[in-house]
Amino acid sequence: MIPEIKIVLYVVFIVSLFIFENLRLYAVIAAVLALLFVRLPWKNIKSGWVPISMFLTFTFISNLLNRQGRILYSVGTVLVTDEGVAAASVRTLRVLFMICGAKLLMASSKPEEVVNAMGRLLGPFERTGLPVKDFFHTMGLTLKCFPVLKDMAMENYRTEAGRRNAGGFFEKAKVISSFLLPMFIQSVRRPELFFEKQKKDDG
Repeated sequence: MIPEIKIVLYVVFIVSLFIFENLRLYAVIAAVLALLFVRLPWKNIKSGWVPISMFLTFTFISNLLNRQGRILYSVGTVLVTDEGVAAASVRTLRVLFMICGAKLLMASSKPEEVVNAMGRLLGPFERTGLPVKDFFHTMGLTLKCFPVLKDMAMENYRTEAGRRNAGGFFEKAKVISSFLLPMFIQSVRRPELFFEKQKKDDG
């Protein structure tokens, strides 16, 4: 399946999540996603789930408390109602499904392919004056130079941390912030510089 079709299907999937709010339907979607995730490598599944779990927990709790409906549990001014449980479940599952769909999309296609496909899908907006092709071309180059960025960041960190003799957490954070943000800004503005550096190192 070409990346353009995958992106369109993902967009349709997201829209359908906001149209339908049936928990039984969501249970079917969860089962289908679980079957699809079984086919993925474990490293693609486990990555990023700690911050995702924290975000999902916050989403559930923020939608659960102090809503109108039949009271299921109460402690002081804090109320848990049946409407709150239903709303929190639907909205948390909605966010979870969107994340799972994005993981499936990125696991089944290379990031560069997804970026190029988005550029082709949004290409007609060039007629309105939007620099779509330039934007996605730059994004594609930035993705390609991420491995180079990682190596450069580690090298700069070791050099700066050794020079400043950074030992504590805040000192290390200062070392990282001193070069990481400018490096990412440069990778967006002129990503070709990092490819030139890689060629020089390889040569």
